[in-house]
Amino acid sequence: MFSRFFSRVGLLAAPFLAIIMAGCSKADMTVRQSTLDPKGPVAQVQFDVFMATVWLVVVLFVLVGGLLVYAVIKFRARPGDENEPAIVEDGHGNPLIEIGLITASIGSLVIIAIPTLNAIWYTDDVPAESVPTSKLSVWYPRVEGGRENYAKTVEEQVLEVDVIGKQWWFRFEYPQLGLTNDAKHSVPNEMVIPKGVAVRINLRSEDVIHSFWVPKLAGKVDLMPGRKNHMWLQASETGHYYGQCAEFCGDSHAYMLFRVEVVEPAEFAKWVQRQKAPAEPVAVGTKADKGKALFAAKSCVMCHNVGGHFGAGAFGPDLTHLASRKSLAGAWLDNRDPKAQLALEQKTGNTESSVEVDRATLKANLIKWIGSSGVAHGADGKTLTKDVKPGNRMHYYKMFNVAGLRETNQKFTAEELDDLAEYLLTLK
Repeated sequence: MFSRFFSRVGLLAAPFLAIIMAGCSKADMTVRQSTLDPKGPVAQVQFDVFMATVWLVVVLFVLVGGLLVYAVIKFRARPGDENEPAIVEDGHGNPLIEIGLITASIGSLVIIAIPTLNAIWYTDDVPAESVPTSKLSVWYPRVEGGRENYAKTVEEQVLEVDVIGKQWWFRFEYPQLGLTNDAKHSVPNEMVIPKGVAVRINLRSEDVIHSFWVPKLAGKVDLMPGRKNHMWLQASETGHYYGQCAEFCGDSHAYMLFRVEVVEPAEFAKWVQRQKAPAEPVAVGTKADKGKALFAAKSCVMCHNVGGHFGAGAFGPDLTHLASRKSLAGAWLDNRDPKAQLALEQKTGNTESSVEVDRATLKANLIKWIGSSGVAHGADGKTLTKDVKPGNRMHYYKMFNVAGLRETNQKFTAEELDDLAEYLLTLK
């Protein structure tokens, strides 16, 4: 009875799987964080290894599964078999078959191991063949309009980006170009790189283990406290790529996202200069001016830097060009109009296409983030709200043993939140 049941299940399995696979379209494979849609050489190599393994496993599955189904059908119990003598196998097996199976197993492992090892060596660091076309001097003028973009000592190097993981956001620094936290020019949560250029990524952590992962550009690599780690990536197409921390790191691990903006080399040079520029002055007597005063009074300046306005903060993200970023709160809140963004992605069929920052959306996100993060009250000071990122250190943070800053618990009225948002909107 059971033999007949399993044989029928086996016969139905193949068409059932075929129906399931038929439902998989290309659109299902090209979502925002898909490893099946590589857009760079590192991701492509890793994808090729994955597919080689998949096809090998499919072949093994068909062979083993086919033999199993054949054996179940061929040797299933039939009416009257109880009167037949039992089948007794003489000996202890067939040495030729056993040796053949062992050899085939070893061969299968070798087939997987060779491309895997090649991929590990290839993805470890920028390959020698990519260095000549990726040197700074090749695609990024050292002196432009009488301005030195970088020192002569690094012109033969490839672009390097230092990625620093923190609970729960990423900080990006470009030491060769002067965009560093020490120079008050770091870039939080949105890394910008030039198209078609190999970039070396230096991975560091300032607290716990994190993991850097941009599925369409490269596989995940860990950021280890007290240890230097590295990887490299290269984007073959411009666009807005989505990444996130892939190693559990605390309360808001699931909210620890980041973005990679890939632009043309000429646009990258302009972006660097914009990042070095200070924030624009705020008009006196405006709501933004009131917000600027609140920014200082509410101790925001103790953690955040705003170039040209405030320069003490280095613990939290640099806010000098906050209003130009497409995301907020460790890239958890999207500053673009959701309907316009979805419409663009559907029109182009490309999840890397992106609309510009929407002022209304950004302002709503700022009020939501500042008004509810770390505290249990709403914009009106009464309504209970859910933290945007549980455990985050805004508003309520025990600052180790720094006198007077051991514990803060900031609260804002609806008017204060609006003033703060208006000030932050001027930081483009």
